[in-house]
Amino acid sequence: MKSSALRVSLLLLFLQCALSAPAFAQARVSVGGVELDSEAGVSGVLGDVDDNLEETVDEDGEGKQRSWEPVVAPLPSRNPVFGWMISVPAMLMYKPSFATPDDQVWISGLFGFYAENESWGAGLLQRMSFGGDRWRVMGALFHAEMNYDYFGIGGEGGPSIVLDQDMDLALVEGLRRIAPNLYLGLRATYAETELGPQVPDISLPPEFDPDLLRVDLTLATIAPRLQYDTRDNEFYPRSGFLVDATAAVSRDAIGADVDYERYDVSMNHYLPIGNNGVVASRIATQYTSQDTPFFLYPAFGQGADLRGYQMGSYRDRFLVAAQAEYRHRFTERIGAAAFGGVGSVAPDFAGWEKTLWSVGAGFRFVLAPKNDISLRVDIARGRDETVYYVGIGEAF
Repeated sequence: MKSSALRVSLLLLFLQCALSAPAFAQARVSVGGVELDSEAGVSGVLGDVDDNLEETVDEDGEGKQRSWEPVVAPLPSRNPVFGWMISVPAMLMYKPSFATPDDQVWISGLFGFYAENESWGAGLLQRMSFGGDRWRVMGALFHAEMNYDYFGIGGEGGPSIVLDQDMDLALVEGLRRIAPNLYLGLRATYAETELGPQVPDISLPPEFDPDLLRVDLTLATIAPRLQYDTRDNEFYPRSGFLVDATAAVSRDAIGADVDYERYDVSMNHYLPIGNNGVVASRIATQYTSQDTPFFLYPAFGQGADLRGYQMGSYRDRFLVAAQAEYRHRFTERIGAAAFGGVGSVAPDFAGWEKTLWSVGAGFRFVLAPKNDISLRVDIARGRDETVYYVGIGEAF
């Protein structure tokens, strides 16, 4: 059996920062197989900080100051990929003097982690909101050195090797509200990565192409992005939808060493059941073109879809998954969840041959009642193994 915590999973060099929640709340840094999902790795340090920071009046009553909140906290965890690890976020949440009441809280943040298997990473992030939250702008820089298991393409088990990947990544994103709850925009990423077996002179299994596993690449993408969000709460939604779609295009013309496309679409729905329950459901699909680097292929175990799988044990060009979870609050702080789902990976849309499944249950303890942020402890059974999860925030 394997343990994981704070949902740090791998998807080399694909950064997804969907910053619609406070303080890294849903920032996803997917680096070389590690998706540093702040829902998974950072949001729990928010304490009782509210996204709607209010104006305060100076003692003389003549001027106004905006509220601000610093947050620094070490977060220990254990992950089946990295072993024991410690992550340390440091954030300042504030509204500048020219911000309007409808603008989101601005966030300036630093983040770092170190793992038992000598993986480590560090980065910084800035999020801003303008014009009554009509514009959302975000930028991030990240460096990581990762060691992780590679199982090949497909999902038939078999041998694995440990890869060592170093990377530097920069990202900028701008979104504009074009209708109530609907945002459109662009995301641009640029990354340098070096990858190879952790043991350089290792004898590779015959199915592992050495030309794929020893690479030095420059990656650059431009990605149109859509987000539709009607959730009533970003950390513990009881009603509403969240639709997220991204189409990343990599071309030599923008500085990339390889031309490829990657498409990600997901939809979450939340339905209240009585006063204390909620059914959360999610469907997601991912697809990459033929020339996509293997470490950017969709894979289970690196995100919210189908808990119960070690990262990368099922990886291919096409992924689809559907799941549902019932969440119940017994008291204001104590809760539980039960979940299940199905999915598959395949070389193309018509290639689904093996159905994967996942079932599990978990315990919740609300750490920050004001923002409804919980400690999450889950046990999930997949097709091949059982995995434990300890993290901050709901799985999706």
